[in-house]
Amino acid sequence: MSDKSDQASVILASAVNWKFPAFSEESGIDKVVAFGDSSHKCPVYVQSLPPCTVGCPAGNDIRTWLTTVQLSELKGRSREESFELAWHEASKTTPFPAVCGRVCPYPCETACNRIEKVDGAVNIHAFERWIGDYGIEHGLKHRRLSQVIRDKKVAVIGAGPAGLSCAFQLARHGYPVTVFEAFAETGGMLRYGIPAYKLPRAVLDAEVAAISEMGVEIICNTIIGNDRGLDALQDEFDALFIGIGAHRELRLGLEGEEAYNVISGVRFLNMIHFGTMVELGNKVVIIGGGDSSISAARVARRLGAEVTILYRRSRAEMPAIKQEIEAALAEDIEIQFLVAPVAIEVRDGRAISVECRKMELGEPDESGRRRPIPIAGSTFREQCTTLIPAIGQRPRWRDAKRYVDDTNQLKPNEDMAVDDGVYVGGDTLSLGLVTTAIGEGRKAAERMIARMEGEKISIQEVVPIVGPEKMRLDYYGKKVRNRGSYLPESQRLTGGLELELNAGMSKEQFLAEADRCMSCGLCFECRQCLIFCPQEAIVEYPQNSIGEAMYTKYNKCVGCHICAQACPCGFIQMGMGDVL
Repeated sequence: MSDKSDQASVILASAVNWKFPAFSEESGIDKVVAFGDSSHKCPVYVQSLPPCTVGCPAGNDIRTWLTTVQLSELKGRSREESFELAWHEASKTTPFPAVCGRVCPYPCETACNRIEKVDGAVNIHAFERWIGDYGIEHGLKHRRLSQVIRDKKVAVIGAGPAGLSCAFQLARHGYPVTVFEAFAETGGMLRYGIPAYKLPRAVLDAEVAAISEMGVEIICNTIIGNDRGLDALQDEFDALFIGIGAHRELRLGLEGEEAYNVISGVRFLNMIHFGTMVELGNKVVIIGGGDSSISAARVARRLGAEVTILYRRSRAEMPAIKQEIEAALAEDIEIQFLVAPVAIEVRDGRAISVECRKMELGEPDESGRRRPIPIAGSTFREQCTTLIPAIGQRPRWRDAKRYVDDTNQLKPNEDMAVDDGVYVGGDTLSLGLVTTAIGEGRKAAERMIARMEGEKISIQEVVPIVGPEKMRLDYYGKKVRNRGSYLPESQRLTGGLELELNAGMSKEQFLAEADRCMSCGLCFECRQCLIFCPQEAIVEYPQNSIGEAMYTKYNKCVGCHICAQACPCGFIQMGMGDVL
């Protein structure tokens, strides 16, 4: 434990030298409401939202995951009991902790208050991966919230992350769910768009199997709009969720795009998944700056090709995940920024080069990114043996076309519905993170349940977010961030397409990361308030659950503020008597 004697002495001096405030005619939050043995402003226990949860598109209660493990000994649990409990806490909002721990770019970490310390954010994604893998290895089962089988049933179209998340939440509440999947296997872009070296198929299969074990029926090779109609589903089911993803590639619109060695990024990744032999040659050119272009480039590199990515904006505007861009560069993939294709040179049915033009950035366009503007006289040619355009994807609407507006998009209402009993989410709305799709699937399920039960969606009370300014950061000693284990760059291209690059954290690192959580906005029983209270007004009930262990005897409290000053996590705030 770090030396906090200097910090403690300041608070102790405050406690020893505290005096009752002088009488005044103050008003508002500064008003003195009582003297003597009664309250001035008394401590109020305010559970605030940690910024990691705010930053998580799935709405995961990350603080609870971490503190469940961190406080194992204090709460009298074995580590294994806490590991299992943390997995069940995770499963309240996501059925994919092992998946997301591998593929999510962890926006939660950029929000972490520990960034204000020199040791950096908690390694949340590695923690989530470890707890997800623990659940798989130990065969943990999701818990139902109700054992009652409801009399209303739901159809989910699409077995991607949004659809499976929606189905999972419905099943937790006891609703019979049938998922219809167009492809031969589940997972959507998790399976068909993310290479196995990043997301092992055994991990995905295990977490999908755990969803199926909740009673979710999954029917593959069934295209709604071809094999079955949307109208028939609406007649058979009480509610529908459309999560068909975005599997239709956008075209360049250039002459020569029909050449046999011009393969879209979506098609290329599908071919790789199915084990189709792809003759790339030695020079692959990829057009686009999104995640599919990076994935296609890294796969082509593993197949032995030299790879160049052409992107028409700068790196700052590149939509691909930052960590993926850095990994591609580390694997000797060339990225030419501010370059756009203008023509494809074809000889004997083969694309042999791309005519390119250099660009400069102008004013922002409708996407918010600066518009690329051609530079006159800047054309050049990039030779290729295979050309892979990966400039974007859209849904294949089929029967869902009826809900699409003039801009070829779905525009759901505030309940995530496009029609009575028809809900949508995931890449069907817009291309986004896996965690965004998971969160939208859960929210849609909550709204379905409210509709089917004749209830109103409960408007959640606005909960304050605890930022670093509300915390006593000097309480927390330096604890070095645990990075985990990665395959050396020199070995990444020689192990094939299924060699996982990230080996994750060890158990010891996992435990150490849990200890790095500062429990922002929720009591973690550090006892600082009890230690420094000059009136001995704080009592402790360690048998109570997290956040309910410390209690103020208000008949002894004199409103000195010292407990709030001592509280490191921002849980104790000073309030008026009518707040209590």
